[in-house]
Amino acid sequence: MWQKFIQSNLAIFAMLLVVAFASYSPVLKGPFLFDDEFFIEKNESVNEFKVKEIYTTGVTQGASVNGNFYRPNQQFAFAVITKLFGQKPFVFHAFSILCHTLAAFILFLFLAELGFSRNGSFIGSFIFLLHPAQTEAVSYISGLADPLSAIFLLSGLLFLSKGLKEKLDIKFMLPAFIFFVLALFTKENMVVFLPLAIAVAVYFFFSGKTKPETKLWIWLLVFVALDITYFTLKFTVFKFGDEAGLTAEKNLYTENLHIRIITFFNILPEYFKLFLFPKHLNYEKPYTAYTELLNVRVFISFIALSLFAVSVYFIKKKPALFLGAACFFAALAPFTGIIPLNSMYLEHWIYIPIIGLIILLVVLFEFLAKNKLHWAIAVVIIPVLMAFSVRTFARNKEWASIEKFYLNELNYSQDAIRIYNNLGMFYAAKKQYSKAISYYQKAIKKWDNFPQPHHNIANIYLDMNRPEDALNELYNALRIDPNFVYSLDKLQLVYAAYGREDKAQVIRSWIGQIQQGGKIEFEQIDTLMRAK
Repeated sequence: MWQKFIQSNLAIFAMLLVVAFASYSPVLKGPFLFDDEFFIEKNESVNEFKVKEIYTTGVTQGASVNGNFYRPNQQFAFAVITKLFGQKPFVFHAFSILCHTLAAFILFLFLAELGFSRNGSFIGSFIFLLHPAQTEAVSYISGLADPLSAIFLLSGLLFLSKGLKEKLDIKFMLPAFIFFVLALFTKENMVVFLPLAIAVAVYFFFSGKTKPETKLWIWLLVFVALDITYFTLKFTVFKFGDEAGLTAEKNLYTENLHIRIITFFNILPEYFKLFLFPKHLNYEKPYTAYTELLNVRVFISFIALSLFAVSVYFIKKKPALFLGAACFFAALAPFTGIIPLNSMYLEHWIYIPIIGLIILLVVLFEFLAKNKLHWAIAVVIIPVLMAFSVRTFARNKEWASIEKFYLNELNYSQDAIRIYNNLGMFYAAKKQYSKAISYYQKAIKKWDNFPQPHHNIANIYLDMNRPEDALNELYNALRIDPNFVYSLDKLQLVYAAYGREDKAQVIRSWIGQIQQGGKIEFEQIDTLMRAK
């Protein structure tokens, strides 16, 4: 019966789908969180299905928030869902789970195409599906770019693998190219398709399944040209901020390449820890630069890189080991800090690199199966998958509850001002104003360089009919960010409601300027608010 099941792609996909929805079921009741507000809820481009704006602006431009992320395929998916079903978190969550399932299924096909047994490929796809570290990319609606881009990336590699076995037939290589393009327009880190494609080609060559024909070099040059073209566009046409990378932060980490590289070597062991023991999961990670190389963390990183070097040395005998190690490090390359990022370490950054580690596990599975050690597989793999499923289910219960999610975050970080602010928003929505204000004030105390807490306190004061206090908080918010359109809009509404249409009209004109790409200076706001 098992042999009949494992030979049916449809049966395998159905099982992956059932297990995925069972493990992720709690989050189907989950709300919008974090960037969902700017990616979806307040995003005019998404809500009004403005396809041109989606493909010509940053992901948050439709919400009048500056940012340098360019992920149009993700935003287009959000727009289609919104147009068909409205802003129902359930549908967005269900779509993310479906994409994650499809990515796991394509990974199964890809592993089988590489020459691994269907049993080993099945186990590999299940690890990908159920690993708790994947929850951040799947349970977080704004994380859709990860599973969606994985679908395109793995589909491209699947067709490339077929092409390598079929003398690079155009019917396989053209789809590989198309999926590469789709991946690039889904998430920036998909530039890794090129090194992954090279790793796959090297694996097939040393496995004796293909030869380095002229057509292969031509196709690799095509992929190189595509990467170069994308990089050029990303830092010219698709560059939507003043920053060089994907963050506007100015600090020791973002302004020093060698510090970013040192930091990566200090953080690399965290990815192995996350893969092997995914118990402690949280969204906000410390944004701390590392400056030391002489410590245990860097030593572990050195060992990992040495093992990769060993896999290169033995590539003729064990090409699969090289492929797994190469896929892990190549997929992790965009997060080394070469380009400044908005964080130094996030769980969802392992979503693609985990494929390399899974390949190494499948190699181990094949070794055990070949040596008739099936009992070891049953004793280790089955309990691990069950533990992963339980941990994933538990983590999704946290993602499904705003209060549980943010309180869990505070267990790991007392300096994450976004957590205090968002927890305040949760209590404000429940009309627990004193509790909400206390969390907003904690955010302000931690770092008074963030307009949202002041803006949110102003909203509470307006609900409590305390307009003077509200104006003071709006003033504080705009002192931090004069172009924070939400506070400007609230300010003009307050003035209009209290008979100062002259001031309201001026503020409306400022909002229009900002929406057209202009900027307002705080001195203008200060003068207007102080005027009688």
